[in-house]
Amino acid sequence: MAHNNETEKFVVTERDDIGRFRRAHVMGGRVTVISESGEYPNRLYVLDVAKKVFLPSGYPSSVSPDYLRYQILNALQAFCSSLSGLLSSRAVLEGFGVGDPTASATHALLLTIVQDVFSRMTTIFGAYAFGSSLVPEAKTYRFVADILNDTAIILDTLSPLPTSPSLPFHVPGLRVGALCLSASLRALCGIAAGGSKAAISLHFATPIDGSGDVGDLNAKDSSKETVLVLMGMLLGSLIVPRLTSAWSTYTALFSLVGLHLAINYIGVRGLILRSLNRQRAAIAWNIYRTSGNSKVPTPTEISRMEKILGHPALFRDPINGSITGQCTIGSSFSDKFHAGFPSRLFELFAEERYLLWYDRGCLQSSSDGQNIRGPPILHIFFKDGYTVNDQLRAWLHAAELCRLTSVDRLDIKDAHKDTGGDEALRLIHTTLKHTLEHFSDFIKGMRSNGWNTTDIALMTGPPKTVLTRIDSALGNEQTWDGQEDKKIR
Repeated sequence: MAHNNETEKFVVTERDDIGRFRRAHVMGGRVTVISESGEYPNRLYVLDVAKKVFLPSGYPSSVSPDYLRYQILNALQAFCSSLSGLLSSRAVLEGFGVGDPTASATHALLLTIVQDVFSRMTTIFGAYAFGSSLVPEAKTYRFVADILNDTAIILDTLSPLPTSPSLPFHVPGLRVGALCLSASLRALCGIAAGGSKAAISLHFATPIDGSGDVGDLNAKDSSKETVLVLMGMLLGSLIVPRLTSAWSTYTALFSLVGLHLAINYIGVRGLILRSLNRQRAAIAWNIYRTSGNSKVPTPTEISRMEKILGHPALFRDPINGSITGQCTIGSSFSDKFHAGFPSRLFELFAEERYLLWYDRGCLQSSSDGQNIRGPPILHIFFKDGYTVNDQLRAWLHAAELCRLTSVDRLDIKDAHKDTGGDEALRLIHTTLKHTLEHFSDFIKGMRSNGWNTTDIALMTGPPKTVLTRIDSALGNEQTWDGQEDKKIR
């Protein structure tokens, strides 16, 4: 006997993007939605609406785990910046002559134009100088942007001082110079903040599981910033009129600036980026090698160890933080070397798409060959057709060389005997073998721990030059394996 579906009752349960469930009864062609007012009081309903307005769709599964913590700290720092910005705006208006009957509007306009010229010119040169460094070093430049902005705020707030009658001396043009410098610093802040924020937003929009929408995330961030700026302006309108003396103004200013930078540092420090840059790759490799090739660190462990204002070209000991060497990636061969370069290096790297050698300043010649003097200074040169994996392998090779040099130079005695007493060449050969032997296992371990080994950001822009061809001029040059070869790729 067939069932009559029109008299049968069904219950449909659905879930929205914030995780709230609703039920509907279907019977006889009619749909009845069950009211959930008893399960979700008005207070929770308001919270749900706030989540939809200010948090990305699908939160928390659509963002990385460190999103909420960073956004809370970012909100606090934006609030502090808004308050300190009101103090600087008042000082700038005073410098323009607001309240002074002898002040000229034309003079204020001309000063604004001069500031704008400095700002736009700085934007052009700043984008050229730092544009390619913003994504690889996103955490560094995000914090540097706030330092630049706070410095500009301080200069604006102090700009009326050069024309103050209380000063015993006056320096012509000092106030104009301070305002122009603050405009340039704000332009640099915009470049650093814009580029680094794009990289951080992309990180937030790539959760460990699932996918996010970077456009929606940026739109919701803009909404949050708008509300915070408005709140800062409203509170500032109550506080700023009470700061009438220089002592109270400067005390409030430097307190807000100090709090702003401290919150920013904590927020940036807590970012757990899963992409590899030079510093993170070197730290991870050093931990892996010093553990006997058994431990691959997680992104959380690396985030606690990386330095926010550390120079990316430096290698450091993961235990005591001492500098073990430095390396420039993507150098020009003809610019760096004019003498003291061993031709056997071409044969050693015949199967690689890069070369690694020392800066002449860290080498000391002897009767047997060249010895390393102090922490090694290295250069990486790429061959035409290099890939992202070649970049990473070259950088890890340099990290292995600096690590081995700092641990024990006697560990390089397994190199070929035909290098004689040339310590520099022996170390290059030994560390190349170590890197090739452990590179694949290291990458597999990194991927299993949640690292993104595809989108690698090691270089700040393209290399200065690439090696397109390496020929033997004599035609009888011996390779490392003792075979004759006229051309080495």
